[in-house]
Amino acid sequence: MATVRFQETLRRLAMIDEGFVENEAQLGMGPFTASVLEPKTAALLQIGASVAIGSPAVCLEWSTGRALAAGATEDEIAGVLLAIAPVTGLSRIVAAAPEVAAALGYDVAAAMEDLDVP
Repeated sequence: MATVRFQETLRRLAMIDEGFVENEAQLGMGPFTASVLEPKTAALLQIGASVAIGSPAVCLEWSTGRALAAGATEDEIAGVLLAIAPVTGLSRIVAAAPEVAAALGYDVAAAMEDLDVP
């Protein structure tokens, strides 16, 4: 059975198919190349912006992966959440933290279950 165009479009958008998005929506999804910012700095800013606007988990995972690929450390990525908290508010940070953690391979929910809290 052939996939209907809208189904293919939605599937490719949901998985952030960079080539598809670049070709179909004319959005540049490649690495940031402005000469004034280093790629790592730009990728960390993209995480902050994604958290600030309440992006879905797949976008947080994608931007976190890009930051790691650009040379950011896990501590720097977590530091972005702390840095933007005064501007975005705690609720955005709390909502994003488990998703960013998952992108880093850390299961926050499991870690919280392991805590011995009275």
